[in-house]
Amino acid sequence: MSTYPDPLAQSRRTTDRLFYATGVLLDAQDFLDEQTYHRGRQARALHFLHGSGTAAGLRVVYEAEVPAADGNPGREERLLVHPGVAVDRLGRLIEVPSTVCLRVQRWFAANAADLPILVADASSDGTPRPARVEVDLYLRYVACEQGKTPAMASGPYDALNAVQPSRLRDYYDIDLIVRDRADAPLPFDHWASAVEGVDPADRPAALREAIYTAWDVAARVSSQDELNRLPEYVFGQDPTGVFLARVTIPATAGPPATRAPGDVSVSDRGRLFAYTTAALLAWLGL
Repeated sequence: MSTYPDPLAQSRRTTDRLFYATGVLLDAQDFLDEQTYHRGRQARALHFLHGSGTAAGLRVVYEAEVPAADGNPGREERLLVHPGVAVDRLGRLIEVPSTVCLRVQRWFAANAADLPILVADASSDGTPRPARVEVDLYLRYVACEQGKTPAMASGPYDALNAVQPSRLRDYYDIDLIVRDRADAPLPFDHWASAVEGVDPADRPAALREAIYTAWDVAARVSSQDELNRLPEYVFGQDPTGVFLARVTIPATAGPPATRAPGDVSVSDRGRLFAYTTAALLAWLGL
């Protein structure tokens, strides 16, 4: 499936609505602007009211290899991303309708020549860590073209675009971002940091102050009205991606890198969540 550039990622502050009047001629761009306005306002409401992160599901689990025996075909080691919904940094919904399977050994073998090996060390809490490859899983929104249909070609006389998609499907992609240093940055939780260490009696005031600054923190836009790249994103990575988990794969240095014995570990520390009102009420015991 080919992807389509999403207008929301190019102009996120569309506040002009299409005006209809008898006799006004409309073209394809007008209808695109109409969609972009409504999608954009909904996305901004989701973003500022609920934040970005996991809204439901999307658990990441590791399943070890099962050797073939006695007629059992066995199973490769794999990572599973379970179905769910997330909200990205633009407020767009990303839905994963079925379980996604990532085959660890195949991916490792295909990328072994370029994988940086993090040397054995200790984590911030003193836990020993072996030599390893660390990979962050990000969920990313994509729009996929569907249902090609004849259309009027535009451009030179020999233009080949006389077919256009009749539908766009809101879909997803999963990016595996390899980390080249230990303790790479994780997503920053603006709301948790606002009340960290604050006396419960002072939390209302702290949260009000966090709301005042949430415009800049949540939007994070540059002078070109594009999303700034936060510390957890590497150069060239889509800055709208939603962090799911950090995956640690035991390995030894090469080149090429080789897979070392031991299970893969999955940590969702740093994952952000878009909490529902019901979840917050349950948390507060109301």
